[in-house]
Amino acid sequence: MKLWTLAEISSELAAAAPQISSTPDNNLVTLNDKSLCHLPYVFPFTDPSGSPFNSIGTYEGLAAIALAAQHLNTGDGSIVPEVAALAGNQCGVQFSVAAFDTALSESIAVDQIIQITDRNSQFVSGGADDGNNDMLLRPPCVILGAARSAVTMPTSIISGLRGFPQISPISTSPALDDKSQYKYFARTIPNDDGTSVPLIARLNGGTTSGGNDESKSSLWGVNFLAVMYVDDAYGNAFAQ
Repeated sequence: MKLWTLAEISSELAAAAPQISSTPDNNLVTLNDKSLCHLPYVFPFTDPSGSPFNSIGTYEGLAAIALAAQHLNTGDGSIVPEVAALAGNQCGVQFSVAAFDTALSESIAVDQIIQITDRNSQFVSGGADDGNNDMLLRPPCVILGAARSAVTMPTSIISGLRGFPQISPISTSPALDDKSQYKYFARTIPNDDGTSVPLIARLNGGTTSGGNDESKSSLWGVNFLAVMYVDDAYGNAFAQ
């Protein structure tokens, strides 16, 4: 199986879907008299050493989101038949995607979120004389990411303070449920309480949340439990 580089993915996406910017740092999106929903994808594509990082499906996730945007923009119902009803842009919204590499770093991700949310909608010249290539520099509709809870926590505080929703499919720290801190954060995965609490209940031989006979587990005889964890937002919350 080929491991795609970020440059190769950007090149393929730009060729297949012109509405997706091939220059994510500039985030230029063709206006075409349509409402634009820009989706920054803030995930680790490399590790701190600069080597490719894909242990959590970062590249596949970007490809899936870009494909979804392309299908919604063109009304391509080859995967979801109902999307064909959007042919001709019946919903009046165009989607664009740009990728940002956090390199698994909290500080890099914070800088990127500040950059993304600092943008103001403004027209910039496309360089053509006919005036048809005007572009729109646009802030996000929603921010997708991050991966590690330790990265998602500081970035979602910033995005929340600036009024932008942020959604993560991976960050599972229970601390992110605190809406006073992470006002506009959401996720598509349960927090760690959904796995750690039933695990302890089973090891203790007690019952899970149901409390009926079918939910009882056999006694495993575990009286003492040691937890090995990474000293970051995710590991600390899981251990607690």
